[in-house]
Parts: sequence; C-alpha cells; structure tokens
Amino acid sequence: MNDTSIVNYLTLRYDPVIDYPDSLTSENFEEKEVKDVRVKIIDIVKRELDLKLSQKKISNISIALSGGIDSGFTLAMIRKFFPQLKIDSICVGFGDNDDEICRAREIAEKYDSRFHELMIENVLEDLPKLISIAGVPKWNLYQYYPLEKAKSFSDVFFSGDGGDEIFGGYVFRYKKFLDKLKKVHNPNWIDKSRIYLECHERDWVPDQDKIFNKKLNFSWLKIYENFRTYFENNLYPLNQVFLADFNGKLLHDWIPSNHEFGKYLNLNINSLFLNPEMIALSTKLHWEVKYDYEKDIGKLPLLSILNDYLGFNNFHNIKKGFSLDLLNLWKNYGREIVLHYLHKDSDVVKNNIINIEWIDKAIRLVDESLNYNYNMRIRYISKLLSVLSLEIWHQLTVSAKLKPSSKLK
Repeated sequence: MNDTSIVNYLTLRYDPVIDYPDSLTSENFEEKEVKDVRVKIIDIVKRELDLKLSQKKISNISIALSGGIDSGFTLAMIRKFFPQLKIDSICVGFGDNDDEICRAREIAEKYDSRFHELMIENVLEDLPKLISIAGVPKWNLYQYYPLEKAKSFSDVFFSGDGGDEIFGGYVFRYKKFLDKLKKVHNPNWIDKSRIYLECHERDWVPDQDKIFNKKLNFSWLKIYENFRTYFENNLYPLNQVFLADFNGKLLHDWIPSNHEFGKYLNLNINSLFLNPEMIALSTKLHWEVKYDYEKDIGKLPLLSILNDYLGFNNFHNIKKGFSLDLLNLWKNYGREIVLHYLHKDSDVVKNNIINIEWIDKAIRLVDESLNYNYNMRIRYISKLLSVLSLEIWHQLTVSAKLKPSSKLK
C-alpha cells in the first residue's frame, strides 16, 4: 500500500493501478449491428445456467435479491429454466424508510423462492474483520453479510453484479455526463476524465487535496491519468463511460472484494452478467440499444425481457441496490466511531498520511452545518468513513493495534 494507492483509495474508492487480465479495451466497445438481442441474451443465460447448475447437479442455490432489475432478472431466468430448484433469496436492509425489502419479498414469492430478510443496523461494527478479509482500506464492504447468510443455505450463490456496467444501469450519471460534455468545446481526455469524476461526486470532496499530507503529492492530473485510455479513443462518449465503469468500480472494486469474501466463506459466487459471452454481446451493442437519453432509462434489453414475466410488467424503477442512509448511520454510530479512531494520535495522522486539520474541519462541517447542502454533508461523511477505513487497515496490518475480531461500536 504505497502513497499512490492510498490517494487512489481515498479519491476513487479503489486502486486502478492494479492490472487485471479481464480488463476491457476500447476495441471491446466498438459498436456493431446485433440482431435478435433478446433471443441471444436468453440463449447465453440458458447455456450459463446449464453449465453452472445442470452439469454440476446443483439442487439448491441462494441469491441476493433487491427490488431492482439485475437480481430480479437473475431470479426470473433461474426459475424459468429450473422450476424445481430450491432457491433462497436474501435481501439486506439497514432500517431506513426506503429499504427494498417489501419489493424483494413480492418478487421472491412470485418465483417460489424462500425469502430471508437481513437487517444490519451498524455496518461499521465488523469493519476490522471485513478489511482483514478483503485486504483493502474500504468501509463499504457490507456485501459480505448476504454472502455469509447465503453460505448457511448453499455453497452456490448468484448475484446481479455487472448488470449496471454492461447494460447501462447508472442512468443517474449518463445524462449528467453527456449534458456537461456538450458545454465543452472540443473536449479532450482530461476534460472527459474530469467530468466523469464530477459524476462520481460522492467519492471525493471539494477540498480533496487538503486531506493528504504534502508528502503524498496529491494531484488531480495524476488521478485523471488513470482514465486516459478510457477517454482517449474514438468511441462515442457514452461508450467511453461504459468502458471506464467496467474497468473501474466493477473490476477493481466490487469483484475483488467479492472474490476474497468467496474464498473466505468457501462460497461459489456467480453472475449471469459476468459470463464472457454476455460481456462480448453487451459491449458491442449500440449505446442507444441500452440507454434511452430522452427518457433517461437504462438496461433496455433486460427490461424488454422482464416485461414478459410475472411481477415485472412495465417495470422501470431505479433501485438503491443495498445502499444505506449515510446521515442516519452517522447519527446512530458513525460519528462516535470516527471520533474514537480519528484524532491527533491516529496512525494515519502520526505517520503524516492524513491531515488532522482536515479531519476536524470535516467533522465540524457535518455536525454544525445543519442547513448546509445535504449532498455535501453526505460526501464528507463518506470521506470520513474512507479515512476511518484507512486507519483501521493501518492498525490491523502495520501497527497491529487491532485484531480482526475487534468490534467498532
């Protein structure tokens, strides 16, 4: 974990410097005419499920089920081809008013799946354990909980991972990106990288450079350089975004964490969307086949298929995807935990990594600015939790002050 990695984790939530063999290039997203998209998708799913379930004679599986498209599609397809398979569906809630549990339960019942509600009030409590397993300084590792629950039902688990990236599910960012790009005359890769990160504003704060000690040499240009190959090509801008999304949070953030959790739990984690055939098909589709700019709706091929299935008629919702209310987390648990671990005697402060002045300012901003922009408060809470995760990682792996079994309360 060098200085560059630390800066990347606290600015992007992952380290893009790591090279993975599954990375895609601009050539993968060169569009071509594809006929019978619906038929091809279902054929790929059928072959994938035959390989993963029939040939291995699997009789029961578990699945992460939210109220959204990807997990709903996964459950509907599995039930279509395996009507006798025993399926346990797990939905995570955090005690927030808009948890997706009710919607997920309805879908589970329609597709003859046993439903399990998993409530997690303090997602920070087991952070030492989760960081020690994942091996990285991240706080948003709560996907571990449905995996742990799933292990009690089956060794085979299915998720909806990858659906957003390959079929255009991040609609809240696409329109924003394209509209901002229109305002820039002849944009280059730096302009596109900057706008791309502006659409990920919860990953950084306006005074991002003040977080780090000068020895870490924070530079936005260095951050943008990570995205150069994604935006310095001849692809249509939205396809460039798809490329950056796939190689970014999916390949460097979500999948590696799940891989480590799967190894730890001895759980076989699968996704219908990460099948090589499915990736090859979806990345070649014209962007308008996946995303409607005027209606701001994504995943059009999946929606087209789902509209023929029970419980998904005219289904166009945008799901939370097991996300939580950070302000509630801060008030109930986060503030006290942050104050306990982030101070002048913290490892990250004493080792000249993080500036204590920024920590103090960020806490005051969240606490005292009751009339401040809500989104800005959320951004600072997220960043404080990122710094907290770095401190926990440092105390686990460097100073050995903490044990993985330690609880944060």
